[in-house]
Amino acid sequence: MKRISTAVLTAALATMAGVTFAPAAFAKKEEAKPAGNTVSKEVGLAVEKAKAASAAKDIVALEAAVVEVETAAKTDYEKYLGSYLRYALVSEKIGRASTGTNGAFDPTPMIAPLDALIANANTPADMRPKFEFSRATIAYDQKNWALATQLFTAAQTHGSTEANLPLYLAKTKIQGGNVAGGMADFDSLYASGKPQSEDLYRYAIDQSSRAGLKADTLKWLQRWVTTYPSAATWRNAILFYGISAKPVAKLDKRQQIDLFRLMRQTKALADQTDYEQYAQYVTDVGLPDEAKLVIDEGKATGKIPAVPSVTVKELAAMAGRAIIAEGSFDALERKAAASPTGPLSAQTADAYLGRSDYAKSIALYRQALAKGGVNADEVNTHLGIALAMSGDKAGAKTAFSAVTGAPRSEIAAFWMIWLDHPPTN
Repeated sequence: MKRISTAVLTAALATMAGVTFAPAAFAKKEEAKPAGNTVSKEVGLAVEKAKAASAAKDIVALEAAVVEVETAAKTDYEKYLGSYLRYALVSEKIGRASTGTNGAFDPTPMIAPLDALIANANTPADMRPKFEFSRATIAYDQKNWALATQLFTAAQTHGSTEANLPLYLAKTKIQGGNVAGGMADFDSLYASGKPQSEDLYRYAIDQSSRAGLKADTLKWLQRWVTTYPSAATWRNAILFYGISAKPVAKLDKRQQIDLFRLMRQTKALADQTDYEQYAQYVTDVGLPDEAKLVIDEGKATGKIPAVPSVTVKELAAMAGRAIIAEGSFDALERKAAASPTGPLSAQTADAYLGRSDYAKSIALYRQALAKGGVNADEVNTHLGIALAMSGDKAGAKTAFSAVTGAPRSEIAAFWMIWLDHPPTN
């Protein structure tokens, strides 16, 4: 909760300014109901004492006056005044006690007056959501999720304008076990178009993942890189999705390679380990040219040190030997063209993609799709990558959009987001 200040007490006493005493006749005729904010003489005099004590900053006298109001209160309205003054007094005492504590305080003394104010039918409609919100935040801090959810919902229903209420309510639902309900509230926050902190995205990803809500996790990972497209965000999102120890999607090596390719484009390869794993994977599937390019790039950026690991040295040596052995792909390209089906065309296209010869790879991927007999989702993913690398953004989007089966459709979606939201730093 926010630190309490004298503002609450000032507001409370300002509210009392309109209080008037009941006529003498009213004291003898309890059945009479004076209109408006009329109170008994005893309550009225106690309120005046409270005003005077507050002006004099006499906390002892102020507390005595509040006790008088509470003791003399008979009607619901008078009880409302007593509860309001008690709440304000407690707030003032907390404010004084928390000086020098960076705003930390024990809100427990506020519970009773807040509960009384919420329960009292005479509490003004415009004040009710304020009290409900305050009481809800106490329940939230005490991890009383059921009560916090009830009160945040009530405050929202009664028109609370607290900016953080929707976020509090969503988190409360999740902590209380209603993860689906909380995620739905997060969706509403996102749909509102109002800027949300990066912490919200991280929280939504973490909680949906813990609950096994894969679709929500994927959605929030994609929203995260869309809204905060830094290299660090891209790295964390890609790793969380498909490369970490407990990924959202269990991918095979070829699918992970396409994520490493995206990490390379988003400047998200962070250290020698990343480059080493990437180079190892492309070596394993027979793409030595790409392994060499990755290692050379890692050295050029300083991510691979001047004296690299033994594994990196071995991978570089293997790539060099394989590239010499492969030579030109011309004969393989002619053989692919003569083949009645597309697999050889797709394999040759992959080899050209590894050499960054995008024009050749694009033509061969299209040839493979036309002939058929290939994994269309994989070929369209690679076609989209080649088109994107060649600068054909529209063509890349068309190819990526043709990928329909998960997890490749999910990988393609990340690539499409990158086309419109490249890293900002």
